[in-house]
Amino acid sequence: MMIKVCGMRETDNINALQELDIDFMGIIRYPKSKRFVDDEQKSVIEQLTMNKGTVGVYVNATFQEILQDLIPLQLDVVQLHGDEEPAFAKALLELDFKVFKAFQMTEDFDFTILKEWEQLAEEFPGKLFFLFDTATKNYGGSGKKFNWQLLDSYTGQVPFLLSGGISSDDAAAIKSIKHELFLGVDLNSQFEDAPGLKNIEKIKSFIEKLRK
Repeated sequence: MMIKVCGMRETDNINALQELDIDFMGIIRYPKSKRFVDDEQKSVIEQLTMNKGTVGVYVNATFQEILQDLIPLQLDVVQLHGDEEPAFAKALLELDFKVFKAFQMTEDFDFTILKEWEQLAEEFPGKLFFLFDTATKNYGGSGKKFNWQLLDSYTGQVPFLLSGGISSDDAAAIKSIKHELFLGVDLNSQFEDAPGLKNIEKIKSFIEKLRK
């Protein structure tokens, strides 16, 4: 199961996280987020040697803003968390980067809106993945779960990550998800001591439960 830890910002915390059995680490480049990595912090992170996949998280950013981060932040994946269109993602995929596209899940979420994204995934096999997150008024994490039974209504062909309020108590419930396209989890606020500062021991313990 893929494990992504998002909202990393502090260099010591990042280095400690890289010692754990995770797949991706997320850096948020959305100014309105409490976990925003500004240009000063970005310049410090640039000096680190990343041994895990690095995800840059953006909300309605310009293509140029993302391009300016790709090499300095050693990005492997661009996560689009806003109202981006498939054409925008296609331009990134053509640069041979992976893309995670986030969708806000509501009780009446219409999975048919994913059709264009499904077609794009067919054009770039193994490069585009979905991230199903809890719907909020504004962009960004809510720390709350959505109704995971909604996943049963997803009949597409693009693998997805589960996000939104996942906590250390959810290992058994996550392991019980049997959807064949369920790829992994995105961890954030429920594993923090403060915004952008992860509790490494709590994450380590959760991973051990999940990997059993």
